[in-house]
Amino acid sequence: MNYLSRQDILDLHSYIIERYGGRMGIASQDKLISAVDAPRQTMFGDDLYPDLPSKASALAFLLIKNRPFRSANEATALLAILRLIEINGVRLKNFEGLIKKLGAVSRSALKREELEEWLRSHITG
Repeated sequence: MNYLSRQDILDLHSYIIERYGGRMGIASQDKLISAVDAPRQTMFGDDLYPDLPSKASALAFLLIKNRPFRSANEATALLAILRLIEINGVRLKNFEGLIKKLGAVSRSALKREELEEWLRSHITG
């Protein structure tokens, strides 16, 4: 399993701000670290998020809900999911659907587990 580093997430965030605008900067270093480390979490020696859809949903959910950046948290979460699945050799079948799902997470209309299930049915290896 390949993971995104803190620097990877910062690079994605910088790209979004430079390309589309917004306020550059980290609002909370702790919340950023929490989001970046979530896919690697273990409990009693087992992965808390055992597969790619669960790891990707945990990362994106925390980037959106914890709001570690001053702006563009949702866009950063979108690019983070896309990059995470790419470096693990799989593809997304429905880009527009993912955008809608992340918007629903942002509005608290979709739980992390629901995002995970959607990803599970929309990524292919």
